[in-house]
Formats: sequence, C-alpha cells, structure tokens
Amino acid sequence: MLNIAIIGAGQIGSRHLQALSQLNRLTNIQIVDPNYKSLKRARERFLEIQKNENVQKVEYLKNIVDLSNNLELVIIATTSDVRRKVIEKLLLQKKVHYLILEKVLFQRIEDFAIVNNLLEQNNVKAWVNCPFRTIYFYKQLRAKFKNAKRVDYRVSSSNLGIGCNSIHYLDLFTFLTGQTIFTLFSDQLDSKIIMSKRPGFLEFTGTLYGISSRGSNIAVTSYLKGNAPLIISINSELVNCLIREDEGKAWISEKANNWMWEEVSFTIPYQSQITNLVVQEILDTGKCDLTNYEESWNIHIPFLKSLIFHLQKQKMEDINSCPIT
Repeated sequence: MLNIAIIGAGQIGSRHLQALSQLNRLTNIQIVDPNYKSLKRARERFLEIQKNENVQKVEYLKNIVDLSNNLELVIIATTSDVRRKVIEKLLLQKKVHYLILEKVLFQRIEDFAIVNNLLEQNNVKAWVNCPFRTIYFYKQLRAKFKNAKRVDYRVSSSNLGIGCNSIHYLDLFTFLTGQTIFTLFSDQLDSKIIMSKRPGFLEFTGTLYGISSRGSNIAVTSYLKGNAPLIISINSELVNCLIREDEGKAWISEKANNWMWEEVSFTIPYQSQITNLVVQEILDTGKCDLTNYEESWNIHIPFLKSLIFHLQKQKMEDINSCPIT
C-alpha cells in the first residue's frame, strides 16, 4: 500500500487532492494543514469527485508529525515563505522518496542550495509544479522551435501577477527553446508595489524583461488596469506563434510552409486533471515531465534577483528576500 501526502490544503492543495482521488493503484492519502477551514474545504472538494476504490483511506491531519513514517511521494503546496521549513521538518521526521513542490519555490536565494543539500542527503528526487511541460500542445510546439537560433518571447495580460505567475512563463520559455541561462531586468516594472490577493504578499505590474545567453528576448507584462486577455507571442527565423490560452487557440506559421498561418485548438487541463497522471508516471518510472529541482533552481534565481533588486530600489533599504507566493 502506497502512502502519499499533501502538505498545504489551500486552493492548489485541494486541487491536487481531487486529482489524487483518481490514482490507478491502491493508495492511502494524507493531507496536512494547521487550518481547520482549509482541511474542511479540501474534504468537500474530495467528496465532489467520483469514488475510486483504489483510494483506501484519506486522512485530514493538522501536523506533519502525524504523517506515516514512510511516504512514497509528498506534494508540498504551502506558501513560499514557509516551504523551506516545511521541507526541513518533513525530511527530518519522515522517509520520503519523491517530492513535488509548488512555486514560487522560496523567497530567499540561499534557500535553494540549502534545500538541494537536504534532497541529496536524503536521496529524494524532486520536481517543481510548472505543468505547461506536461501539455501535449506545448510538447508539439517545442519540436517546432527546436532548431531556432534566436527567439522573441513575449507574454502579456491585465493582472497577470508577475510575482506569482511569471515563473510559469519563464519555465515555458526554457522548455520551448532549451535556453536555460538568461538575465532579467526590472527597470520597466512599475514603481508602485501592490499588495497580493493573499495577505502578507506583494505583487508587481509593468514589464519584466531579459535576454538569454544565446541572444533570445524574454518579456512578461502585467497591466495594472483593464481586461486585456493573456497573449503569448513567440517568434523566430523558423516559426511564429500567437497563443490565446483562454480561448484554447493558437496561430502558427512556419518558414517551411511559406509562412502560411494555421489555427490550432488545444486544451489546458485543470490541476485536478494533471496531478494523478504525473504521480503515476513518477511511481512507474522514477521520472516525469515536470521541471526537475535543479533546472527550476536555475530559472528561479534570475527571477528572484530581479525582483529583490526592484524592491531595494523602491524602498531604499536592505532587502534580501521577495515576499511573493
């Protein structure tokens, strides 16, 4: 019998639970959160899903110490400010084989190396939940950009959430292009820092932009006002692509087809439709399509550095962390 756990029963944690309810093997699921209301909501969402006889038991717990001592896989869906401490506490007390971590991973740059050492010491394989890589449409698109030398990659939307969501689009850039080294600049971000929907966290508007080691351009823009839809534009000397995720549509033109535009429809599944498939792949093969910890670490660092620098510039004081989640 497999023991699988979720730490953090908030919005995303409860969606992971819904997905795990559809696992294809005998499993005990445990979900931990100190907040009773979060556990109650997670239980309600679990009960919305059709019963699966493979899930033998679901336990709703308030403390990590109450988890089973041997855990095949743990999903850590806490906020970023406590994630390092949660990982430390978990690996100190329990035997864990695999971890899936929510993002943004951490608020402090030094946390990445500390957690990496913990993973190595405890022989734990970890991935970060940037699920665009699991989507069939983006896997196909990756093949089209495989031989492109330079790419111009732009994402824009009203209320995009540069703090909490840019990491998704930076991860997608590295996945599509194979360009994992880049520098980001924050001088086009708006000087006014806004409060996140989650109390105690910050958000940013304006444009975060950068350049890769191979000369490709990256830009993520969040408009403070309006209702501009999410648009992803990716262009190169071989392929042009315009994506409107909300509509499930993309338009692609390729040099090989004389730059004729083709409309493509696709589906972005919900988290509650993804996690079980990722977990099953990990249990079957010891790997999955999500970003591994080391690669995500490399993507997070320029992102955090640029935002921390922006905060330092605005507040004119010594800040060494970025309160985003």
